[in-house]
Amino acid sequence: MQKLVFGLVVCTVWFLTQGSAMAASGTAMGVDPQAEARAKAETRLLVVGSDIFIGDRVVTGASGQVQIKFDDRTELVVGPNSSLLIEDYLLREDGSAGKLALSALAGTFRFVTGGAPKDRYLIKTPTGTIGVRGTAFELYVTALRHFVLQLHGSTINCNERGDKCFILNAMCELGEVSADDAVVIGDTDDVTGAERARLRQMFIYAVSQRPLLREFRVDRAERCLNKPPSGGGADSLSDPGVFVPPDNISYNMKLGLEP
Repeated sequence: MQKLVFGLVVCTVWFLTQGSAMAASGTAMGVDPQAEARAKAETRLLVVGSDIFIGDRVVTGASGQVQIKFDDRTELVVGPNSSLLIEDYLLREDGSAGKLALSALAGTFRFVTGGAPKDRYLIKTPTGTIGVRGTAFELYVTALRHFVLQLHGSTINCNERGDKCFILNAMCELGEVSADDAVVIGDTDDVTGAERARLRQMFIYAVSQRPLLREFRVDRAERCLNKPPSGGGADSLSDPGVFVPPDNISYNMKLGLEP
C-alpha cells in the first residue's frame, strides 16, 4: 500500500512539473500564412489562438507574419522572412521569476513592452544585445549587423563583446550594431535618397501599420519614414549584409513598397 501511495505521488509530481514546463508563454493573436513554431520534438503550423512556448523558434516565410501577445501584455510582431527564438519567459506557472529573453535571429520585428519590470527584458541578435527600459521599437536583423528604430521610451544597445554601447531615447532615432561596433546613426528625418529607401524596406511597420491588429500599432510610428526627409546629412548606413526584404509582391504593394 505504501508503494502504491508513493507511486501515485511520484506520478502526480511528474505531471505537475511537466505542466509547468510546458505552460504557454504567449498567444498568437494574428497570423498570416507561412508561419510556424519549431520545437525540439515537433513543428507546429501557427494559427490565430496558437500557444507560444519557451523554446519555440517562430519562423515566417515571404508572406508570413505573427503577432504575439505575452501574459504580461508584451507585444511582439515577427515580420516576413524572419526567425526568432523564445529563450525564457518571466511569468511561469510555478511562480518562479525569469526574464523575457528572445533571440532575434534574422528579419524584421516590432517589440512593445508590457507590465513586467523593464530590467527583465533582454533581446539578443547575432551581433549584439538590446536592453529595454519601457519602450516600443522596431528591429531589423542580419548575420552581420542589426538596426534599431526607436519609437517610444529607450533602449540600451551593445555589440557582442559589450564594449561598445549606446542609448536611443528619442522617437525616430536610429542605431546600428555589429559584432565590433555600436553607433547612433541619427534621426530618420536626416536619412535621404537610396539609404532612406533601404530603411523603408527594413522597417516595414514604420511605413504602414495596416497589416497589424490595432493593439499592435504604435501611435505616430509612421511619421518616422513617411515624413519628407530634412536632408540634414545623418551618418551613412552600413550594408546590412544578408538583406532579405519581403519578396511577396502583394505584401509589398500593400505596404507601398517596390515589388
